[in-house]
Amino acid sequence: MFSQRAPDKGIPVSKEGIVSKTVLATRRATRPVLLAVLAGSLAWGYPGSVSATEPTANKAAKVTVTGSGFEKEAASQTAPAGKSFFILETEWTNIHPKQRIEKSQLEGKQDRTMGVGGLMTGGKDDKKKEMVDADVAYLVPSFFDHAYLLADGESYALDKLTERVPGGIGLNKEFSLPKQGDTKKVRFVFLLPENARNIAFQFFDYSYGHILIPLKGDLKLAAGSGSAAPKGLGSFKDDYLELAATALDFKADYADDEAPAGWRYAVVALSGKSLSSKNIVQIEPTEYAWLATRNGHLYYSCGGSTTDEGFIRFTPEFAQGQEVAFLVPASEKEFSLGLRVQNRVYALALNAPPPEAAAVKPLAVHKDGNTMEVMLFGARREKGLVILDLGLRSLVKSGVEIQPDAQFILKAGGEEVSFDEGATEGLFHRPPTPFTIPPQTFVRFELAYETTAVPESLYYRGFKGEGHLAITGLK
Repeated sequence: MFSQRAPDKGIPVSKEGIVSKTVLATRRATRPVLLAVLAGSLAWGYPGSVSATEPTANKAAKVTVTGSGFEKEAASQTAPAGKSFFILETEWTNIHPKQRIEKSQLEGKQDRTMGVGGLMTGGKDDKKKEMVDADVAYLVPSFFDHAYLLADGESYALDKLTERVPGGIGLNKEFSLPKQGDTKKVRFVFLLPENARNIAFQFFDYSYGHILIPLKGDLKLAAGSGSAAPKGLGSFKDDYLELAATALDFKADYADDEAPAGWRYAVVALSGKSLSSKNIVQIEPTEYAWLATRNGHLYYSCGGSTTDEGFIRFTPEFAQGQEVAFLVPASEKEFSLGLRVQNRVYALALNAPPPEAAAVKPLAVHKDGNTMEVMLFGARREKGLVILDLGLRSLVKSGVEIQPDAQFILKAGGEEVSFDEGATEGLFHRPPTPFTIPPQTFVRFELAYETTAVPESLYYRGFKGEGHLAITGLK
């Protein structure tokens, strides 16, 4: 799933009002509230950090950073190799001026005149309305959407340990300062490269202005410029997202899961920035990110630096680093990266160019109307199975969902044989999961059929019609 989230706009609203939708969510106010983001300062004697004594403030709130520094452990958890936890301690204060409102609104009294202003008096008030000064609550719907750390040109989201450390807060828990002068302390945890040299705190506020606080080293170097990928790796830029692949690494295990025999994990590092005004761009990699071999074999993502909802996210204005993992055959060494944003497909070269066409000429081709092309590249026998080497090329501008049990029937010995799901799952070039062909993309895969009969043809049940692809030379 591709989606956009906009950080919540901070505005005071009346009791009956609805906060306007901008950055990240919409809230219905039950009292005069302020949905905004706030600022910070720093301190805490971190070696090499920038010192500041005055808290930073906007018209709604102020925040003082009371401490910051690297730690190898947080909430009894050790940081991964090459990483360290960066602990940021903050103090938040509501400084929003009180607002003059009608006392009846503050008390929740209804207007029995339905807006006329009076009963049987020609619309005039029976008495002068009583006005009072009311507090405006300061409310942050989700720190996870608003608070980031910038380090050496990359943006880092809050780590989940923010919920477990003393003084922390739930990543998606609402934070509020109901009255003017209210103060609360919050401790944040970020996971950074242990050699990070330039660090700053970034808080998004599209109503009162963003907050960017230097914590260590050079502020400009901390914020970076969201530059393109290193030479040799692919990148793209569209109306929603600017993204570059920065590294490809292979691992025997990922996220405590060991790869099965004959397989390994390919991990792709990404650097991206949202270009959708005031919106965080979210991509669900298990549905919309894949690796492709030179021959067109496709492997969807199995995870990465995702949220609990399964998204990788990219913030506006600052580049954010993410990673995506794929389970691939250990024998495959060259890949390109595919991403689907809305119905646009982007192919990024990693250590191989994207497959634009079949690498070899197919033995048989069937065209399923204007939907896709079906190709047969070969057939072989293996341990009581007939294995077909197949390919599909989408001709449409949307994804095509394939149902191999219903669409690919082997004709052998005068009988119809459905593919063997278990045997197919054991193939290195099995169909992708999910079996969805991205828009206007070529995908190659194999299907296994359990039969000793001589195969005659592949019967294809298509979206626009049916067809037979002849199988020859196999006994």
